[in-house]
Amino acid sequence: MAAAYSAPTLVVNIAREFFADILALPRRKNIEYRNMTPYWLSRLERVGPAPFNLRMLNGMTPPVPEATVRVNKVVRRGSTSTLELHLGRVLDIKHWDRKKERPGR
Repeated sequence: MAAAYSAPTLVVNIAREFFADILALPRRKNIEYRNMTPYWLSRLERVGPAPFNLRMLNGMTPPVPEATVRVNKVVRRGSTSTLELHLGRVLDIKHWDRKKERPGR
């Protein structure tokens, strides 16, 4: 898949379980959650309003499974101090086998 890099991109680390759920066919996770902290608010401010790309990395040792997904909407939940990143289309996948749901390719 070819990534669409014309939009701003936010890079995040993500646990294997959630990474697999986002890339599953059919998708089991459509929203990525982050705590509404000054750190995350400043990172979101740098990429600007949605839509933007979310580049997710799973791990530190190469080859790192990674995927780029379009974020269609960001919702701020003040009652739970949570940011909801509503995920759209998967734009790019590297070093991940979607059928086996584990590192590969």
